[in-house]
Amino acid sequence: MIRPDLDITLLRCFLTVLDAGGFARAASLLGRTQPAVSQQIRRLEDLLGHRLIQRASPGRSQPPQPTAAGERLAEQARRLIALHDGLVADMLGLEELPATLRLGVHQHASDEILGRLVAEVARLRPGTGLDLRITHNAQLTAEIAAGELDLALPLAVVMDGAGQDGGAGHEGALPVSIDWRGTSEAAGTTALPLIAFRPPCIFRQAAIMALGRAGRRWRLVHEATDARSLAAALSAGLGVAAVPDVGRYDDIPHAPAGLGLPPLPGAMLRPVAAPGLGADLVAALAGLAAGR
Repeated sequence: MIRPDLDITLLRCFLTVLDAGGFARAASLLGRTQPAVSQQIRRLEDLLGHRLIQRASPGRSQPPQPTAAGERLAEQARRLIALHDGLVADMLGLEELPATLRLGVHQHASDEILGRLVAEVARLRPGTGLDLRITHNAQLTAEIAAGELDLALPLAVVMDGAGQDGGAGHEGALPVSIDWRGTSEAAGTTALPLIAFRPPCIFRQAAIMALGRAGRRWRLVHEATDARSLAAALSAGLGVAAVPDVGRYDDIPHAPAGLGLPPLPGAMLRPVAAPGLGADLVAALAGLAAGR
């Protein structure tokens, strides 16, 4: 059996008839005709399957009295209407909730960059909520394409020969240096022992690109799944790796100059904004890149 949905208007009409002491008075209070009020009471009775109000005998004038079912309904209906009216008043009194900016940042962005970025969002969009997602490039690209992010900061290797100045010529780009870290007793052998993240990874790409341009042979000795496993392999002296200069690898020594490793390309966090996003945030990123 399908349970009916109660119309709050019908309940309000029912209680008004009881409280006003008659259909005519209730019709006046509700701004309806008496036949319309009677029709609403019949509709409520049909919905619930019970007679709710005792009809007066012909020729007798007395206030309508609830039946046993009507008395039970009246008690519950008063609580329901009070809850309904309180909820409506509460919601109408609310200010519009602030919008939420969905911001995605590459997992190797430094804590300093993240802190400054969040501060800029708070300054430019006071009261705006912030949904900050820190993940890898592939996820950032997928979420911005699917409309699940308003602004993304993926990390990209600079391919145009700009060197360590990764943000040059790119508005709003935040430069990130990539350094050689680690060492190995086998590092001086013909094939350089290389530690790298699993692909796709821009640091792996940067290392292989630099070694290829220099004609340097290499062999992969450890493929890391995350920053902790890569740092552990470097600390164990398994080889060298190209890593971002973001503070997480400060305990790992730079690769010795004697290894003759080639210079690495620069990298940058470049904003990718969803259509319609205000230019103020992108401009703020340019300010962060310039150190303002």
